[in-house]
Amino acid sequence: MTRLWRPVMPVNMRRDLEEMTRDRESRIYAFLRLRSLRAKFLALIMPLLVLSTAVVFGISEYTERSDAADDLVDKLNKLVEIQSAVLSEPLWNIAEQQIELILAAVSIDPDVQGARVFDETGEIVAAVGSLEGSDFIAARDISYASGREPQIIGRLEVALTDARLRSETGARLLMLAGLAGLLLVSIIVIVLIGNRRTIGIPMHLLLDSINRSRDSGERIAVDWGSKDEIGEVVAAFNEMQIRQQAYEAQLERAHNELEARVEDRTSELREKSNALSQLSAQLAKYLPPQVYDSIFKGGQEVKVASSRKKLTVFFSDIAGFTETADRLESEELTGLINRYLTEMSNIAMAHGGTIDKYMGDGIMIFFGDPETKDTKQDALSCVKMAIDMRERMRFLADTWRSFGIEKPLKVRMGIHTGFCTVGNIGSESRMDYTIIGSGANTASRLESAATPGEILISYETFAQVKTEVLCEEHGTIEVKGLAYSVTTYVVVDTYENLGRQHRKFKEIHPNFTLDLDLDAMTSDEKKDASDMLQRGLSVLADSREPPLTHRSSQKKSKGR
Repeated sequence: MTRLWRPVMPVNMRRDLEEMTRDRESRIYAFLRLRSLRAKFLALIMPLLVLSTAVVFGISEYTERSDAADDLVDKLNKLVEIQSAVLSEPLWNIAEQQIELILAAVSIDPDVQGARVFDETGEIVAAVGSLEGSDFIAARDISYASGREPQIIGRLEVALTDARLRSETGARLLMLAGLAGLLLVSIIVIVLIGNRRTIGIPMHLLLDSINRSRDSGERIAVDWGSKDEIGEVVAAFNEMQIRQQAYEAQLERAHNELEARVEDRTSELREKSNALSQLSAQLAKYLPPQVYDSIFKGGQEVKVASSRKKLTVFFSDIAGFTETADRLESEELTGLINRYLTEMSNIAMAHGGTIDKYMGDGIMIFFGDPETKDTKQDALSCVKMAIDMRERMRFLADTWRSFGIEKPLKVRMGIHTGFCTVGNIGSESRMDYTIIGSGANTASRLESAATPGEILISYETFAQVKTEVLCEEHGTIEVKGLAYSVTTYVVVDTYENLGRQHRKFKEIHPNFTLDLDLDAMTSDEKKDASDMLQRGLSVLADSREPPLTHRSSQKKSKGR
């Protein structure tokens, strides 16, 4: 296999080439970094001007010097020709003094550096000055016509100095330098003025238009009517400005249209969102708040599904409500039941209960789903809710009386803790979030077995709340579907409330109301209340039926 030979550049040569390239690039970059266009123009034109001026004046000086040198040579040749003729007679007669006088006369000329006269044997007869170092030396034979033919009797050498030539050249160079400087300055001034008028002014107008467009967005055309390249650039810039202005106007129209569409869409979405919020708020009234939040936050899917959990179930209804409802008009009945359900629902939601459904005057509530604390806390919350409901019914006696109900309404309540099936139960098109199972049946049976104003709980619930709630054993009941009897307990109150019970007392009857709050009464108010009670007892003692009144007073005293 044949391998091609490739020349390899030596390392030092490659390094030198790289340094030369870097130097050349650095000079180029230094030139490009000049910010002013004038500076760049001068950086380009100045070397050319200096070089061209030097060449022109150099050629002129060379010509002048050549002409002066030629004149000096002609003068030297004529001087030698004349003086050689003059020296022929004295040299023939060997008149040395006369020869010296002739040479002295020759040396008077400032251009003459030196002269020598030789005889026919080559010996120096007379000399003046020096011929050394001169570039202009001429020699001529001295002949004497003694017969038919001239006879060479000697030789004359004359050397001229170039001092005058150098002096004239220096003066001429100085003058030329001044002229060159003046010419350069004039050219630079003319170039700068021309550059300003042809380039500087339009560039300034362009920059001013660009800056104003950048700062204020105002599009200003540049007024420059030249037909050269600068004029073409300005015309192209003005055309670009017009197109840019048209594009910005089009863009602004599109932006305004888009904003209008977005505003319309936002308004439409806002209206739909408000309508949806109102609809969801209305739908929320048909669902327990916990279930509603779980569905809208994505924690629960709306599909037929259920699970088995340990819950605390609450049932309640108003004792004797059917008889009461028969005596009321439908509007009064609706107002009464709505007020009752609203009061009870507020208490249920305050304790975290999930309201399953309303059944006329009956309420079904459970604790433990979809939110739970734990089985014990769920049972305790349910029992405390029932106690608050019972207490609230006492304060609603005045409301019932306004509806024409003489006897205060009392509620039966039943509570049981056990496993139930809970979830979305029904069909794909219609479902309820509810509970089913023996736990719900047991709670319903407890509510039926309770007496008016009584809270009846199962042993399973009692086991969860017995440390905080005072309960009294009530016996057992039979529940359909269960093979065993259910032990029941009557809820008295929480130990916390019992500790404060002797400080408050309230009883409401159709013709008698007593409401005491010892913690809120001053000592004077307590004394006034005691006097009022004494006067009341006196009135009762003087009534026409003292035995019955006395027995009622005794019964109330025992209850208190």
